[in-house]
Amino acid sequence: MTLRIQAGPQREARISLAHLVSNIAVLGADSMTLDLTADAFGHGAQRIARAAAEAGVSTFTVRSEREAAQIQDVLPRGTTLGVGRVDEHSVTHSYGLDPARHRGTKPVMRLSARVLAVKQVAADAGVSYGYTWRAPHDGWLALVPLGYGDGFVRAWGNRAVAQWHGMRCELAGRVAMDAHSIFTGGQSATVGDEVVYFGDADSDVTAATFAEAVGAPVVSITPAFGSRIPRTFTDRVDAS
Repeated sequence: MTLRIQAGPQREARISLAHLVSNIAVLGADSMTLDLTADAFGHGAQRIARAAAEAGVSTFTVRSEREAAQIQDVLPRGTTLGVGRVDEHSVTHSYGLDPARHRGTKPVMRLSARVLAVKQVAADAGVSYGYTWRAPHDGWLALVPLGYGDGFVRAWGNRAVAQWHGMRCELAGRVAMDAHSIFTGGQSATVGDEVVYFGDADSDVTAATFAEAVGAPVVSITPAFGSRIPRTFTDRVDAS
């Protein structure tokens, strides 16, 4: 068994303000109310609000008076901030959580992490707690530093897929507090390789894909990611 370890886990939720602005243009700034609940569903409410206002959005909403107080001073004059509920479909389309359901929208968040360690496994070898996953053949596992302590859902183990070098790789075994494994088949990953979960504009793997894997509402996925996952912001048209 071979194990190579990298010091310093890396993970990132990259937020494309350009994709947000593009979605606003597709949906129509004059007719939309942008929901900033739960830190703009994990995207960073202050940066999202400013970018949306600059793109022409004048009506915003949050779920509570407490959230309203936190975001009110960020919004420019002439905008309206309400407290209530907005249709889930509106949230999904605004943040590009399921682009296939609204053609022209793009994912605003791109979730990725860097391979922390790799090891070789034999056919039928068990992985993680309870050995709920076993290798279908000799191959390689990559350990990735995202776990349920980051809001990476436990139930995604054995159900969801990640993308490594453009290849879909199943999440192998249960998700631990700080990490999980993916099976890269007969090819070994390299420590530091990027693993993408969703958000590449040219990929059909989206936040909705992860929601469907566990039967969860799509709007529950991105708000769950905690502060241990840094948010970085880009104005690039394509965040991938």
